[in-house]
Amino acid sequence: MRRGTLLLGAVFLAIAVFGGCSATLQWQRAELIDDTGIRVTGVVSRIIDPGTKYQRQEISYPVDHHRHTVVRNLDTDLSHPKPGHRVCLEVARTHPGVVRMCGTRYPKGDDMYPVYILVTVFGTAGLLFVIGYLVTGARQTRRIGITA
Repeated sequence: MRRGTLLLGAVFLAIAVFGGCSATLQWQRAELIDDTGIRVTGVVSRIIDPGTKYQRQEISYPVDHHRHTVVRNLDTDLSHPKPGHRVCLEVARTHPGVVRMCGTRYPKGDDMYPVYILVTVFGTAGLLFVIGYLVTGARQTRRIGITA
């Protein structure tokens, strides 16, 4: 029983660390773009997974006379952008691989940052529950041992 509880605690710890690291990385990248960002026009160069619900587009964009690419889901309105479609991007000048869509705050999109925060809170709450369960069990074991 205790081994399973420790394993569950390790899973919750991993979830909390993953969510916290992902949220921190998105926040740092957003700050980097805010500090050194430039606006560029990207062009959809190809469609990845065409015909599926989750098709993504490969977008090429120039920064300092070099061409870079990024893969994003550009599901705008009801139509999927086709090759040749132009999109506005904000790119960190010092790190051209750090890119976000114009009008968003975070590189993975404004919807993902709250998800990472919620995952971190869920993992932390689960870990605290497991720790409380283990402490309560240890106290009960000690109390039973003292009264016997």
